[in-house]
Order: sequence, then C-alpha cells, then structure tokens
Amino acid sequence: MSTDVILEPLKDQMREVEERLYSDLSPADKRLSDLVYHVSKIQGKRLRPALLLLSGQCSGGLIPQHIDLAVVVELIHTATLVHDDIIDEAVVRRHIETMNIKWGSKISILFGDYLFSRAYTILSALDSQMSTLIMSQTINILCEGEMVQLLRCYDAEVTESEYLSIIERKTASLCAASCKLGAISSGANKMQTEALTNYGSKIGMAFQIIDDCLDVVGAEERMGKPANLDAQIGKLTLPFIRLVDKLPIDRRESTLELIFQNNNCKDSKAAIADLLAEHDAVDYAYDTAKQLIKKAQDDLSVIPDSVYKTSLLELGDYVVSRDR
Repeated sequence: MSTDVILEPLKDQMREVEERLYSDLSPADKRLSDLVYHVSKIQGKRLRPALLLLSGQCSGGLIPQHIDLAVVVELIHTATLVHDDIIDEAVVRRHIETMNIKWGSKISILFGDYLFSRAYTILSALDSQMSTLIMSQTINILCEGEMVQLLRCYDAEVTESEYLSIIERKTASLCAASCKLGAISSGANKMQTEALTNYGSKIGMAFQIIDDCLDVVGAEERMGKPANLDAQIGKLTLPFIRLVDKLPIDRRESTLELIFQNNNCKDSKAAIADLLAEHDAVDYAYDTAKQLIKKAQDDLSVIPDSVYKTSLLELGDYVVSRDR
C-alpha cells in the first residue's frame, strides 16, 4: 500500500504543509531561489509531518498550530539531510545530485543552517515554550547520535545494542518528537502522549534499519543512490554487525577488509551479498525491524479507533515493506 493511500485522510492537511514548506522558504534574495527549488525536488515521504498530524488527529483533532509544527519538523529533517550529505560526501539523493555536489559544501552548510533558522522562526512565532523545548532537546539528541556514529566509523567493535542506541537518537528522536508534538498540541492525556511518542520512536528505528538493509540489498535505480554507501564511509550497520558477530574469529579480519576497503567493485559487492545471505544477516535485521513495528502498533492499543489510528497502523506495515 502506498503512502498516498495510507495518508488519504490527511490529504488536505498534507497539501497545506507542502505549500507552506515552499512559501516559508522563499528567500528575500531571488538569487537563492534555485537552492529552494533544488531541495524541493529531493522531497521524501514526509513521514514526520504525517506522524505529527496523525497523532494530533488521534488525540482530539487539529488546530492551526499543527500545520506550523508539521512544517517545522520537516524543515529540521531536511536540514539534517543536507548536512548528512556533506558529511558523507554523498553525490546523489533520490536520483538528484546533492546540494554539496551542485553548489559545494560552503553553500550547503549555510543552507542547512538557513533551514534550521526558518524552523525556529516559525517556532518562536507560536509562543509555545513546550514545543520549543521539545524541538531543542530533540536536535541535541539527534546531533549526539550523529556524532557518536561518526566517532565509531570503521569500528568493528560496535555492538547491536550500541547501534540501536545510535539510531534511536539520530533518526527515531525526530519521529518520536513529531508524535509528541502532535499529541500535546491536541491536549492528549499523559498515557496517550507516551503511547504515541513510543510509537514514533519505534517507527523511526525500524525505518532506519530498513534503510540500512536497502543500502546493501536494494536496487540502486529504485533507491536513487549508489549501494553500499554506509560501508564506504565506515558505518557498521545492523546487517554487518550481525554478520561479524556470526563469523568465526579467524574470518573476521578479512571480511571487515572486504566490507570497509574493497567494497566498491562488482565482484566485491557480490561477495558481500553472498556473505550476508549465508549468515541470514539481512533477514535478521528485517526481523528486528518487524519486531519494533509490532511493538509500535501494540503501543497504540490505548488510542481510540479511528481512520487516523488505522493510518498509523498501516504506516508501520509500510515501513517494513518498502523497497526504497
């Protein structure tokens, strides 16, 4: 099932968010319009705004502030993608060349900062100390996760629990915050707010695990970027952590060399894929993501039934079935 079908109950609000994203980014200096247009072309699935709006609808309904907050979380997410592409020296994202390739790292860094600034301008106009606090804390957590991951590059000692902690911070924290903001802005009680926040965290973790799986087994033409990017920059993701853990000690050094240093030719990619398949490493990662989704969906048991709750449940199924 596509996200368009899943999010049909939100189509008017999601359209409004889309329009606001473009209008709120319109720069005073029209020479910068090309930057805004470029980043609009690499739009993703708008998962975070959808989580925020669905959580709000599940908690009593939407108010105008929900649209503002949905724009805020997507601006922050987009800013992190721009900065991530610089850090990873990425060339392509979603079939479009990255900003750092087109304009260089200096402009890209400043544009990412511009997106953060626009997000906080919107937040400040809402005059909501709680929303500002939640987003500030989330960005701190997100940055901590990214820095820890960078510090552990090319580190074969990264454990599964450490990996899960990293993705909980660097990816899931913004999904959790989106659900929390949506619930709180609708006046949800503590139990409902915690349930939706926990749901968002687990959905975010599962999303990242599937992303990491697709990096090694996904079709490049569908993903819109080269495969094996994580290994090329030294990130040991769950499929590889599982593989290294299952290998005999005397095979680990040569396998790590293959993963980290000799991963870019066709034969090496095939050898890595064979090793992952031999030890069911990707299947293990997928199963981990599915378990997280099941727990996330169980968290929603305290939320009253509605078309919006159904959309949240279906989003979970979508996350573990996507192929890009």
